[in-house]
Amino acid sequence: MASQFTTENVEQAVLQFYYNTNIQQEVHKWLTAAQVSPEAWSFCIELLSEQKSGEVQFFGASTLHAKIARYWHEVPVEQYDSLRAKLLEKILQFSSGPKMVFTRLCVALSSFLLRSAPEHWPDPIQNLITTFQQENIPNNNMVQRCKILLEILKLIPEEFFSTNLTHKRRVTLRVELQKGLALILPIIRGLLSPSTPSDIYNQSLRTFSSWVEFGIPMNDGEEIIHHVFQALHNPDLFETAVDTLVSVFSHPDSHRFPYTIQKLLPQLQLLQEMFQKAIDDLDIEKSHGLCRIIVTIAENHTKLITESALSDDEAHRNNAMHLVKMVLGCSSLPGHFPVDEGCSDQTFTFWYILQDELVANDAPRSNQLMMIFQPVYFSLMEVLLVKVQYPEDSEYESWTADEQEQFRCYRQDVGDTMMYAFNILREPLLGYLCGVLNRIVESSGAQNKWQMIEAIFFLFGSVAESVALEEGQHLPSLLKLLPRIPFCNNKLISTALYMIGCFGEWMNYHPESLCCVIPLLLQGLGNSEVATAATMALKDVSRENLDHMQPFAYQILSASQSVLESNTLKGRDNLRLMSCVGQVLTVLPFNEIMQYLDRILSSHIQQLQQLAAEEPSAAIKPTLQLKIDLISWLFASLDTEREPAEDEGVESSPVKPSNDGPKPVFVVLQKITPILHAIVTKWVTETTIIESVCALFKRALRTLMDDFLPLAPDVIQMTCQMYEIVPQSPVLDLGRQMILMFAVDQSQAHLIKMLLSTICVKTVNLCQTAPREKTDIIESFMTLLAQVLKKVKHMLLEENFNLNELFQAGLMAMTLPEHHTVRSACSFLCEFLQAGFEVQAMKQVIVDNGLNLVDRVLQAIGGNSPRGVIEHIADIILYLNKHHFEYLSQWLPALVEREGYPSTQASKQDKEQFVKTILRERVNKRKIRDTVKEFTLLCRGLLGTEYAAQAAAQL
Repeated sequence: MASQFTTENVEQAVLQFYYNTNIQQEVHKWLTAAQVSPEAWSFCIELLSEQKSGEVQFFGASTLHAKIARYWHEVPVEQYDSLRAKLLEKILQFSSGPKMVFTRLCVALSSFLLRSAPEHWPDPIQNLITTFQQENIPNNNMVQRCKILLEILKLIPEEFFSTNLTHKRRVTLRVELQKGLALILPIIRGLLSPSTPSDIYNQSLRTFSSWVEFGIPMNDGEEIIHHVFQALHNPDLFETAVDTLVSVFSHPDSHRFPYTIQKLLPQLQLLQEMFQKAIDDLDIEKSHGLCRIIVTIAENHTKLITESALSDDEAHRNNAMHLVKMVLGCSSLPGHFPVDEGCSDQTFTFWYILQDELVANDAPRSNQLMMIFQPVYFSLMEVLLVKVQYPEDSEYESWTADEQEQFRCYRQDVGDTMMYAFNILREPLLGYLCGVLNRIVESSGAQNKWQMIEAIFFLFGSVAESVALEEGQHLPSLLKLLPRIPFCNNKLISTALYMIGCFGEWMNYHPESLCCVIPLLLQGLGNSEVATAATMALKDVSRENLDHMQPFAYQILSASQSVLESNTLKGRDNLRLMSCVGQVLTVLPFNEIMQYLDRILSSHIQQLQQLAAEEPSAAIKPTLQLKIDLISWLFASLDTEREPAEDEGVESSPVKPSNDGPKPVFVVLQKITPILHAIVTKWVTETTIIESVCALFKRALRTLMDDFLPLAPDVIQMTCQMYEIVPQSPVLDLGRQMILMFAVDQSQAHLIKMLLSTICVKTVNLCQTAPREKTDIIESFMTLLAQVLKKVKHMLLEENFNLNELFQAGLMAMTLPEHHTVRSACSFLCEFLQAGFEVQAMKQVIVDNGLNLVDRVLQAIGGNSPRGVIEHIADIILYLNKHHFEYLSQWLPALVEREGYPSTQASKQDKEQFVKTILRERVNKRKIRDTVKEFTLLCRGLLGTEYAAQAAAQL
């Protein structure tokens, strides 16, 4: 690429960018540099010559806007007027096209206005209006001048909101633009007449919409809003009119004008006929647009609706209820979403906000509102019962994958909306659904109504979380109907199983219901098409009802054994079912647990042993991993020391006799540990296999706790072996769990020290050689060190641990880009600083490296680290202040004395004030964090901007 940013070179580069894709990335980089160069002020105007191509002209216009928006300080004050004149000249030149160049130039002029008004461009709106009302502008008639003016006026508010301005500047501009608004509204009002050309009318609506976003009081715009409603009847204006009305009624300040909205609501009633016709004509675009208007008004003004519903003014009551009924009409559009209609999903937010508004009132007022709106929500429930239904299988299969996914999400939204309806209707909703289901079952055509039955089950499952645990009328009736349902469709079966799982906690209070559902759950296990739903439901039911599982344990375990041996389930379903097996086994006596484990696990352990003897290959890897994971999930759920439930109202089964022998998990683990050792030896470089082995040991540790001790030596040595050969995060996490659990056990002291030493030596070496490639390992290592220092710091004070190297590793980790890694590093360094207050060896490390630590902290604050980690970085300053103040008070002033450090944005006074505040607020965590946040924004040149306010809130 050429080295000089001349007009010719830039033009050639633009053409290469569009027509030579091989070097597009390189050219883009060069053009970006050209845009920010001082020469850009010259070449951008020359690129706007009429002889240049459209692509070159557009780049010139874009560059001009970029320079005005970001490099305004480069323009001498005496050149402001000439630059404005040049902008207006070019806008007039391109008013007939190309459109994209014309628009970009108008954006540039808008940006110019925001930079220069009112100090260097007094009354800019009045000036623009006067300029384009002049008739002596060559080559532009009145219509063209009107279009140019409207385009510029439209873009000013958009640029106002998209430009990064200081708060003070934004306030000044808002006052100035507010003055201009008084001139703009009459112009728009005058243009919205039947005689106005359609394109001018359209542009007037867009300009009005743009200024609505800026902030037009609704009462000032009432007359125009009436015109916008009328524009809906013109097909050429419909889309713009919809967008404009959505802007009007969704504006955050619109709620301040309830009387104006009341006056506008009759306009909606006039749209009822148009809406119905659009539905009848299958005019999806028109019905979608009208739905947007209806729902926007409703969901942004629910308070107005509820207040109007209780009003003494009959017209206000009717307006409000008619609006709600129109939303209900949007919810009940005929056909299936998203194939036949695409609007009904827009209404869900309104139904949530409305129910929130209804329950938020005090009791007397809430009761009045409930009487009014319960029939509405009852109608909504009837609508949702239809909308949530599946089409016929043949039709559903013809849908695209994307349409099926949208329908799935839609059903979830319907489920959420049903929960809101339940908050209003309560038990009568359950009674209605039960009644519908009972009538279907009693009729002779139940087999042909599987969609309705499935919908009822889905809606029951959706409200399960809100149903009182004491409910004893409708749910027992529902469950008693299950044996009479003709389960002729897999979707119906899956949803029935889903519903059963949702009521798992309720069944714990009604254990007699288990006899109705357990057979259906076990039947579902044998159907691979619904096994996912069956295993999920069985897991939920067994987890919530362990105290009532003993009568069903044998049939559950027998069915599970059969299904696991059949190899018909997907991998995840196998694991979930094994978890259920573990849960159910916990209710049996020890000898029966071992008998069932022998039956269920023997074939899996045998296969595991065979696979361990084979050489590693891609062919056997999935099966090997599944076998390890099966046992792992069993270990997680087979807790024989589980305490029975003591919840009030829950009758638990008798406590089974205790057993003094080894726990079942220990027996199995002892048997498979040699097999796992063989697997680790062969598969040590295979991350997923090692991850599964580590997960198995971690789950066994959590279940066995101290009973794991006899196996600890073998597992510790295996962990050392794995980490020594290939350091991996799962291995390190397992090591951390072993260290923290057995560090205080003298019988394991030597092995635990060996494990910690292996991890430290290997990871410190990794930190020194390839830190950015192994950030997950470094994060786990920092977490380990922090917890060791917090709980068993004596372990790191042994002679063979190099504290200086560990501290240096923490310093390095603090500079990595990943947030979680930096947070873990800061946690370790804070623990080190705290421990160093008491331990001389650690204090010496801090004294030797403290200046470097503070340097890293300041560089991070200055901009070298992402803003999201600054809060954790600030904690290091807190701990230095708290425990090593005498050193920090020397290091901090010494470092910030350097010119341009830690950022050129921070002046000497800024840095002195920062140091003074930090050293004064020694132990106030909140104030130190706030001070650091403010200083980091200053160092990044963001302090005082609106963007900074948002950024600070996220820090």
